[in-house]
Amino acid sequence: MKRHHLPASAETVRVGVIDRVFPAVLEVEDGDEVELETWGLWGNAVTPATRFEDIQVLRQAHAGRGPHSLTGPIAVRGATPAMLLRVDILELELGPYGFNLLSTGPNSRGLLAHEFAQGELRHYALDGKRLCTEFLPGFEVPLSPFLGIMGVAPRDEGPHPSPVPGDFGGNIDCPELVAGTTLFLPVWQDGALFYAGDAHAVQGCGEVDQTALETSMKRARLRLSLTDDRRLERPHALTREHLVTMGFHADLREAARQATSDLVRWLVLDYRLTREDAYVLCSLQADLMVTQAVNGNNGVHARMSRSLLAPLARRPGP
Repeated sequence: MKRHHLPASAETVRVGVIDRVFPAVLEVEDGDEVELETWGLWGNAVTPATRFEDIQVLRQAHAGRGPHSLTGPIAVRGATPAMLLRVDILELELGPYGFNLLSTGPNSRGLLAHEFAQGELRHYALDGKRLCTEFLPGFEVPLSPFLGIMGVAPRDEGPHPSPVPGDFGGNIDCPELVAGTTLFLPVWQDGALFYAGDAHAVQGCGEVDQTALETSMKRARLRLSLTDDRRLERPHALTREHLVTMGFHADLREAARQATSDLVRWLVLDYRLTREDAYVLCSLQADLMVTQAVNGNNGVHARMSRSLLAPLARRPGP
């Protein structure tokens, strides 16, 4: 196993677009670790001195693209379609500051955008050691860092705007994906072509005003490995406490259906339940969470306790 360092730079970062034709900026072996850096939104253009009016200029300059700065892609030797890319999230170290953008008007996907007449850009100093930030004088909010975007090259041709997640991952925005979690991504192209970005210091499920506490990642240490035991065709994860499946669709109910269907399948394959038993168990014990409702494709993730499942026989696998 080798450890690679991938800095964020003009040569290693693309802003706003995901495309399977982008060449790899790094090639690694199955099982290697990568320490990568990520930039903040719009190519790291937002600083503590940035004003709300400046954001409108940035949006116009990036019209037709998303705001996300993506480090990569990284090719994994031996990765082929029908495999899973396993991403072990080992360590995450935040940048020094972050922001939240409260957008208004018809161009905002925030759930209550119509209720707020004035937009706001709020800046926060991040305490990476204590993992907190001062939200208001005397009132701190705990931080829970994760990468909002982790994905592979899509199966479909053409450019994909970075805000919209899919079966390739991308802008998942799932706050479960903290250090200690393992994410599984279906591989659609040779080499997998993994990329990451959109660092969040913290985010609630839903991301209701359209942004989290947006930041950069000074260091994200990830292990990239392959498995040919491909259970599911969408991203899914193992946290310390839960099995997590994910659905993405413009229709929130369909996204929930995808996440539930994948969890049922996972329980059948790994824990030897019948489909009927698995479905009933999901109704009794699974939590459906609205991952985000602001990215074009809505996200829903389903969680099932791993300790609950411990008495059941689990077949070998990821």
